[in-house]
Amino acid sequence: MKTTFLCVLLLLTTAPAVPAQWAKHRDPRVSVSRDGKPNLSARTPRAADGKPDLSGVWWNVRDPLPKGVLAVEGDDFTVPRHMIDVTADLKPEQVQMEPWADALFKKHLEARGGLDPVAHCQPFGVPSHLSVYPPFKVVQTPRLIVLLHEYQTVFRQIFLDGRKPIPDPNPTWNGYSTGRWEGDTLVVDTIGFNDRSWLDRLGHPHSESLHVTERFRRRDVGHMEVEVTIEDPKAYRQPIVYTLHQTLSLDEDLLENFCTENEKDAPHYRQ
Repeated sequence: MKTTFLCVLLLLTTAPAVPAQWAKHRDPRVSVSRDGKPNLSARTPRAADGKPDLSGVWWNVRDPLPKGVLAVEGDDFTVPRHMIDVTADLKPEQVQMEPWADALFKKHLEARGGLDPVAHCQPFGVPSHLSVYPPFKVVQTPRLIVLLHEYQTVFRQIFLDGRKPIPDPNPTWNGYSTGRWEGDTLVVDTIGFNDRSWLDRLGHPHSESLHVTERFRRRDVGHMEVEVTIEDPKAYRQPIVYTLHQTLSLDEDLLENFCTENEKDAPHYRQ
């Protein structure tokens, strides 16, 4: 059953709040309306092979912090809500965890963020890394799509060449991703995880049996949706499904970011 106890300290290391280090460079593929502003509602761009072109730098839509969630950045801090809670769109009875997962989730909550792997400069993992507030970049080719995440300067490969993960692969933070096109939707399947990452910052856990399916759909030039399905029968009795909403960054690019650079927080966490 989904707990109603949401008091957790959100501990995150963010990119420094300094002006962008790249000169602004507008994407020439984005047309301009009569008023001189970029037309973000223009038709979805197409790659040379006719598939929707997902390329670009993308930001998740951000919301105010949920009630009971505190952030070191202050009360007016905003983040994508599914970064905080992957079950935000579900009713309590729709979130049924196995006993071990429920007990571990409560332990994470009681630690008030101190046990969060991200608070100790470890990766967000999949699917969490796609829902965070720092931007990510899509680099698309016919046989391979690469996701470049600004936070921790992490990359992720999505293979479109028909390959499959080997049986019993070495468990990893981001898993092994393969993709296929279903019409104009890119469907990505990822397996082969370790069990060390959290699904969100509240601390929903998962097992190594986690299977994540992401459906990327670029609605137009400036907007993309990603439907995420989490399946982990060892931890959850039914799938968790939610949709992320992203907007295109028109004239900025990623910055280098490493959590361990000048990090001084971890010794002060209260367990």
